[in-house]
Amino acid sequence: MPRLAASFVFASTPLAVQVDLVRTLEAGGVDHVFFGEAWREPVVPMTAALLGSSTIGVGSAISQIYPVNPVVVAQQAAQLAELGPGRFSLGLGLGASFVVERWFGVPYDRPLRRAREFADIVRGVLASPEAGPFTYSGEIFSVKRYQLPFADAAVRVPVHLAAVGPAMQTLAGEVADGVVVGALHSERTMEQTVARLERGAARRGRTLEDLTIWYYLACCVSTDSDRARAMARRSLVYLTQYPHYRAVYSEEGFATEADTIAGLVRQKEMDRAERVVTDEMIDRFAIAGTVAECRDQLNRYAAYPGVPVLHLIPFRMDEAEVQESFRLAANLAR
Repeated sequence: MPRLAASFVFASTPLAVQVDLVRTLEAGGVDHVFFGEAWREPVVPMTAALLGSSTIGVGSAISQIYPVNPVVVAQQAAQLAELGPGRFSLGLGLGASFVVERWFGVPYDRPLRRAREFADIVRGVLASPEAGPFTYSGEIFSVKRYQLPFADAAVRVPVHLAAVGPAMQTLAGEVADGVVVGALHSERTMEQTVARLERGAARRGRTLEDLTIWYYLACCVSTDSDRARAMARRSLVYLTQYPHYRAVYSEEGFATEADTIAGLVRQKEMDRAERVVTDEMIDRFAIAGTVAECRDQLNRYAAYPGVPVLHLIPFRMDEAEVQESFRLAANLAR
C-alpha cells in the first residue's frame, strides 16, 4: 500500500481520545497525522500526539500565520521536534480571510509577502544554533540577532505551505519543503499545481523531487455505505463556505450546485443544502463508503504525485461517527 496520511480537525473530541486515535492510525500503518488549526489550536494536540506515539509522523496542516509571530512558531517547532526527533513537520498557511479578520482582528493583507517572510524567518531561526544569531529585515517582519537558546545544532524540520492559488503554489515550490493541497481537486487541477510547483522550485535550482505534495481528500468511512455518503454530503456542504473551494466546484461543472448550497448555508438551511449535493459530486470529490469501498476509491488517485491525506471534516457529525470513521480509516493503510 502506498503512503497514506490522515488529518485531524477536531472540535469536541477530547485530547485523550485524539491521542488514542493517533495510536490506532499508527498501528494501522498510516504514515503521518496532521492537525489543522480549525476549532482548536494545533500545538497542544501535536504535543500530546508526539508524547503518545512512537513512529508516526506528526505535523501541522496548517498553522495559521496571521495571528502569530514567526520566531515564536519556530521556537514551538524546535521543541516539538525535540519531542519527536525526525517525526515533526510544520505546515504554514494563510487561513480564511473571514477567520483572520473576524476572530483574530488582523487585516488580511499582503498574503504572499507575509508567507514568504514567515517561512524565511522560521528557517533562519531553526538554523541559528549552527549559523549564529539570526537577523532579518523584511517588509512585514524584522528580527535582530536571535539565536535559539535551547538547541546545540540546527533543527531539521520540514516546512510545508498550504497553497490553493497559482501564486502561492509557485511560492511553495520556491521556499518550502512541500505543499499542502486542499480537499477539492481534480486531475486537471493537480496537473496545474505540479506545473506551478516546478516553476517555483526552478527558481532555487530545485526539482519536483525535492518537494513533498500532501493532497487532502474528503474522507468518510463507516460500516454502512449510505451513512458514509451522508457524512460526505455534510463535508462537501461545509467546504462551500470557502471561495477557493467554490471556484473548484465551478471549474469542475458544479457552479449551480455550489452557488445554491452556499446560499442555503448562509440561510442556515443545512438539511436543504445537503440535499443539493449530488451523487456525482460525492464520487468526484470524496472518498466515502465502507473500508473496502474506500480502499477501491483510493485507487483513482494512484497516478497522483505525492501522498493522500484522509480528511474527515466533523461538520454536523456526532462524536461516535467521528471516532468510528477515524478508527476504520486506519484499515485503509493495510
